[in-house]
Amino acid sequence: MKKISIYSRIILAVSALSLLLMLVVPIWEIYLLAPQYPEGLTMKIWHNTLTGDVKVISALNHYIGMAAISVEMFPEFQYLGKLIMAASAICLILALIGRMWSAITYYVLLAIGDSLAMYDFWSWGYQYGHNLDPSAPIVIPGMAYQPPLIGYKKLLNFEAWSVPDIGGWILMVVTAVSFFVIVAEWWMARKRRLAAAGPSPALVVAFLASGALMLSSCAGSGPQPIRWGKDNCDLCKMTLMDQHYGAELVTKKGKAYKFDDVNCFIRFQKNNTIAADQIAERYVVNHAAAGTLIPAETATYLYSEKLKTPMASEVAAFGDAVQLEQVKAQLGGEVWNWTQLQSEF
Repeated sequence: MKKISIYSRIILAVSALSLLLMLVVPIWEIYLLAPQYPEGLTMKIWHNTLTGDVKVISALNHYIGMAAISVEMFPEFQYLGKLIMAASAICLILALIGRMWSAITYYVLLAIGDSLAMYDFWSWGYQYGHNLDPSAPIVIPGMAYQPPLIGYKKLLNFEAWSVPDIGGWILMVVTAVSFFVIVAEWWMARKRRLAAAGPSPALVVAFLASGALMLSSCAGSGPQPIRWGKDNCDLCKMTLMDQHYGAELVTKKGKAYKFDDVNCFIRFQKNNTIAADQIAERYVVNHAAAGTLIPAETATYLYSEKLKTPMASEVAAFGDAVQLEQVKAQLGGEVWNWTQLQSEF
């Protein structure tokens, strides 16, 4: 196979060396929040140890029959540092070779490593959350406490988040960079030759599919579907029933708060229940497309006393100005933007 550009070789070489940073920064973080621990509990996983509120979390887990958390229960700590150094060295050599086959090998090596690491973490979580002491003080038949692999999960009265820390993001970014280097090199070669060159079409499709899957796991969480007739408003506690009204707030950790009316949505934020810097996305239900969530900041709002909303806000959200004007022509009212909406409640 052909050589890759000097720029691609430099990018891959720097990326390979950056893997060594995983030896000095935490790789993963587990965060717990409960009414009795409003400040939260944190456990950080490094390549060779655990830090944070490990003893407190371990003591709490004892009450539901989970084993005590200790460094000794992770045999991976004995060799993970060596694997990181070996992966960095091998990737550096592949980058210096500077061939298309070596770049592909670079990516495949990291993709396999990512997959094995996630499977190993999931396997540990499964065993830890399912192998419970039957003589524990608290036993709930059929209940398991497996922590989330990545993202959010509710465990009794605890809210649990499992997210990459600095080291985890480094590994994901390096893997993504190697994938895009391959795609860029193939595209540039194809453009120069004005013909199908470089990797086979089937291989390119495989790379695109695996890259899209990997990037989707790192992207923003987006809105979570509202379960109409089941989900309750996080402010007024009423069940969300009318699919023409509602809203949703998503935090940076992926937690979704749902509301049956925009006034509940705005008041919830003004109550400082969630810190403003922890809010990732805001959505409202499009009145013209039942059950469809659209970004709150770009939506347009109609206030009309003839709108019968769940909590009497008398406000409907629209993603299209033409649809709003059609409803306004029938019901009358005022048109608001996101800023005006916030000032009214």
